[in-house]
Amino acid sequence: MRTVVNGKEKELPDGTTVAQAIKGEPYVPGNSVALIRHTGAQRKLTNEYMVKTTKGQFIIQLNASSYADAWKNIYRDAIGKSLRWQTSRLHAFGSFPTQFQGTRGTSSYKRYDCFFALGGFDASTTYLIISRIDMSDDLGLKDAVFGRVTRGRHILDHLDEGDIIEHIEPFVLRMTSQDAFATVDLTTPVEDGMVIETYVGVKLDERSPLCCEHFLMVASEGNLSIDEKGFSYSACEANLDTNLGQEYTDVRQPDVVTVRHKGHQTGKIFFYNQVRQTSRSHNQVGKVTNGSNLVHLVPVRGNVLVKPDPTRVMTIGKTQVEAEIFLETLGLTQKRTGDVSDGAVIVEQEPEMTIHAIKQREVETMGVPPEKVFSISMDPTKSPWTVRYLRKITGLDHKPIGILKVHFTYENMPMITFEGNNLLAADLYPERSSTGRSVRGDVAITNMSRPQKGLVGIRLENSDEFGPTGEEAQGTNVLGRFIGDLDHMMKDIQEGDIIYVRKVPLDEVVEPEKKTKIRATKKAPIGKVKGKTGTSKKPPKRSQTKKVNSAGTGSKKSTKKTGKSNEQ
Repeated sequence: MRTVVNGKEKELPDGTTVAQAIKGEPYVPGNSVALIRHTGAQRKLTNEYMVKTTKGQFIIQLNASSYADAWKNIYRDAIGKSLRWQTSRLHAFGSFPTQFQGTRGTSSYKRYDCFFALGGFDASTTYLIISRIDMSDDLGLKDAVFGRVTRGRHILDHLDEGDIIEHIEPFVLRMTSQDAFATVDLTTPVEDGMVIETYVGVKLDERSPLCCEHFLMVASEGNLSIDEKGFSYSACEANLDTNLGQEYTDVRQPDVVTVRHKGHQTGKIFFYNQVRQTSRSHNQVGKVTNGSNLVHLVPVRGNVLVKPDPTRVMTIGKTQVEAEIFLETLGLTQKRTGDVSDGAVIVEQEPEMTIHAIKQREVETMGVPPEKVFSISMDPTKSPWTVRYLRKITGLDHKPIGILKVHFTYENMPMITFEGNNLLAADLYPERSSTGRSVRGDVAITNMSRPQKGLVGIRLENSDEFGPTGEEAQGTNVLGRFIGDLDHMMKDIQEGDIIYVRKVPLDEVVEPEKKTKIRATKKAPIGKVKGKTGTSKKPPKRSQTKKVNSAGTGSKKSTKKTGKSNEQ
């Protein structure tokens, strides 16, 4: 039997399964594949027709009249005919011969009705008429309405005399489950004439480089989830926490892919199967070149494999030699900077966006020794806002290795802090505060309840009172653990220095044993007040050390606190 797999014809023996048919084709286990049966019979039964003109296309939906049956047999005769004449009341395409018998009498037409008319009551000069207003007239055929323009009506306002009908075809809105379906069951038998799609190919539009990079990042894992389906689109909501800008917009034609760049659900990716007008909120990022059925057949919460063209140019996280090989496969050259040795890890890339890299043909890769890339664990299930914040300020939301800039460090300080983003930290809600001792290597962020909100800190000494940023537990959101050699990171480090960090999976993290001291057995230190239970209570604002001033300048003189963390 003969099948078509991703646009290529294959001869397969009877009884072949999907797994056998797609062998050697792009596919990721667990993703959906589309199986489409021959749809010729369905096209004959459709009651919608797409009319393509030199100004655009519109859809005619047929009614149940005898003239609608006639349209199905003669619509090809209208192809190539021009807009012969138009008035404020109607458009007239033609003429072409038919077998209609002229009938006199006034007929009523509503706006957007499609009907036949006879020029001079002669069937050899039949016209296709589209009403522009509600009207009544005698045009040679009584009650000859066969349909109505239902979509693309705006095109009618742009038509001029001389515009041509370029094509007419039965329009398939959607395939039924009997005609086409998506499945993850690769044991499904393949039928003769069946079309199989295993992936969605997308040719990117270089006029939207930023949104293309967003699309590439979402699709970089190979899987793209379908989270919503509408009448005219399928959509992915994998990353709605992003900042984009206005780029290229156009009419959203079938197979066009767009990204919403502003408004509700910024970052949402749309795959269209119907014509929709230009929206200033949508940037066009590409067009589907394979799998146009698959992306619309896959059910909500299903996954598809996406293969963009070009693939994402991302070398950050690779070694210099790995990046060289990778770039060569894309026809690009590498310019090494920083540590240029083969084993150096790339921490920065210029240009960073794929479209710009493809145009420039050269990518500058900055390397550092592997031991200069430090690992941090983070758990988005326990600290979603905190993880989101760190990913944003470091760049880990769009690349494998991020950047932290040292905000304050001083000899013998019990922690080191890194710069944050005051604006992003405005909604850094308190979550997952420390419940016991904060130990060396703990990483946390000051939440929005404190003046120094957004500050990132790593604990260098154990403390029962203060967290990694020097705040008490209520002002500290625990992020995770620093994985690696803290002494190596701290060697010769100064304010303003950059450190490179990457996220590590939680299963690689070994949590330290944390024991809380029993304070009831100890005397309250100076500055504390004993409560009724005998345990120590801390005043709300108290400095543990006085080695630095409130502005974090490193002065050894004690100064008045003005919003700095409690442990300074």
